[in-house]
Order: sequence, then C-alpha cells, then structure tokens
Amino acid sequence: MPEAATAGSTFRQGLAVRGLTKIYDSHRGGETVALDRITVDAGDGEFIAIVGPSGCGKSTLLHCVAGLIPHEGGSLLLDGAAVSGPGRERAVVFQDPSLLPWRTVHGNILYGMDIQRRPAPDVAHARVESLIDLVGLRGFEAHYPFELSGGMRQRVNLARALATQPRILLMDEPFGALDAQTRELMQTELLAIWERDRKTVIFVTHDIEEAVYLADRVYVLSARPGRVQDVVQIDLPRPRTPEIKREAAFTAIELGIWRMLQGQQQKEVR
Repeated sequence: MPEAATAGSTFRQGLAVRGLTKIYDSHRGGETVALDRITVDAGDGEFIAIVGPSGCGKSTLLHCVAGLIPHEGGSLLLDGAAVSGPGRERAVVFQDPSLLPWRTVHGNILYGMDIQRRPAPDVAHARVESLIDLVGLRGFEAHYPFELSGGMRQRVNLARALATQPRILLMDEPFGALDAQTRELMQTELLAIWERDRKTVIFVTHDIEEAVYLADRVYVLSARPGRVQDVVQIDLPRPRTPEIKREAAFTAIELGIWRMLQGQQQKEVR
C-alpha cells in the first residue's frame, strides 16, 4: 500500500505521523532534506518496522517521534494530541546500550525511574526484580556492564526502557551490533515480551528478515530524501518462532521488500 493510500487513515488511539518533513542545514550552506512528507500509523499494541537504504532517514524519523529533534513540516500526534518533545509515554532503545559503568544491572534498570522520581522506591525495586527475570538476567543483577556480554548489555538496555512503563517503545537497530545467533535469540525474546504486554513498538532496522519476523507492518522508505515507498502487511500467524523464517510465505514477503530496496539502489547508481 503506497503512502498516498495511508495519508487519510487515522487511529483513535495511537501514534499518527502525518506529512513529516525533516531538513538539516548544511555547514557549507544550503539544506539537506532527510525526510519528505512521511506518513506512518502505529495503533495501540501494534509492532511496526521501518526499513530502507542506508542514510534514508530511518533513525531520524525515530528521533523525531521520540521528541529528541524537531521537525520542519507535518505533524506528530499521540491520541490526537501534538507531540512536541520527549515524554514519559515514549522510551527509546538505541543500538549502543550506553549503560552507566558505575551502576550494576539492577542500578541501570532502576535509572529511568530514579530520574523520574517515580514510582515509590519499594515499587521501583520490585519492578526491577521482575524485569531482571523477564529479560533472563537473574544471577547477574549485581554485575557491572564490563562484566556482561553484548547481548546481556542489550537486555539491560531493554529492561531499562520497559521499567518506566512507556506506551510506545522506539527501537533504533537495537540488535545491529550482535552476532547472528545472539541476534536471533534477542528477536525471539523481544517477541515474547511484546506478546505479554502488547506495547506499541516502532522498530528501525536495516535487516529485512528481522523486520518481517517481528512486525505487523513494514514501512519501506526510499533513498534520501526518505519517503514511504510502500507499506507491507505481514499476514503471518503469531506467536512466531524462528522456524517461520524458513517458510515459503515468509521468504516471499522478504524477497518482495528486498526487490523494492534493490530497485532504489539501482536508481541511485544511475
């Protein structure tokens, strides 16, 4: 479904990105259009993935939704209200876990709640304990980041984001730096967590297989300036396990998205 077909759609509850444009000023003068009239919908409990060529503005889009950077055109609406900056209802999981080296696993997961000064300390510590079990880090709660593997640090990163109980989880290539085996394990663990809580997730990735495995819908962005080239509905049964990646229906969707992106690259070369 092309962008024009989605432009008039609305969700009574959820996130609506409408005609979003992001422009960067060049240090040499002039401007660079990173995003050009992007439209994305994410209803409550949906898992949305965003893929596209390198430099197409995937992360820029996520940072705009997070309220970390301003945009020059269009609108960001949450339940119909304008989003103008960061908010407690949104949490970001970056590719680099950026854990505090002087805090333990428990302390890092607690950090966001400490900053927000909520909930009460006993409730916050109980929530951390629950999340340690949820992300499979029981026995490592007193470890420091340097004592953890890359996958374990990313589990802490995810638990820290979940601890503040956001409605929307924004994930910026969170498994991009992991080896293939750990990456697949983290994908499956993320799906299990999502199945339990059904938070709205917007997941940026350069990995088409990952996008198809995780998402309800995949937004395919064009080369810069980023535009929505297509929206692919992922009509695969849930819950999903890694075995589904070997099925014909899965590979057909993956191949279709790959061909779209290959077409974009060929246009750039010409």
